[in-house]
Amino acid sequence: MAKVDTASKNTTGRGAKPGERRGGRKAGTPNKKTQSVIDRLNELNCDPIEGMAEIASQAMSNGELQLAGAMYKELAQYVAPKRKAIEIENNDAIQAEQMKGLSDNELEIIARGG
Repeated sequence: MAKVDTASKNTTGRGAKPGERRGGRKAGTPNKKTQSVIDRLNELNCDPIEGMAEIASQAMSNGELQLAGAMYKELAQYVAPKRKAIEIENNDAIQAEQMKGLSDNELEIIARGG
């Protein structure tokens, strides 16, 4: 078997430059699997969003609040952005921990803003 010397290959000019796109799908174009699901739903005249809305409405009318809530929660993601969790620092808890060893007189002075 002949060995290929990869060190001497000229690779100048090959590959995309940083930030450059070559080939592939354009942004927003569904992949083959997604497109086949969309096509099949269209063939069946099936609108999943409409179906979920009907289920939610009927469940609400029948008092099935858990099912209605689940459907409305699922539908909400299409009209309202999901909120990210944020971390809140509780300064009151930190200050309370720092003030544990203070006397009543010292605490009263702090309370008066002094």
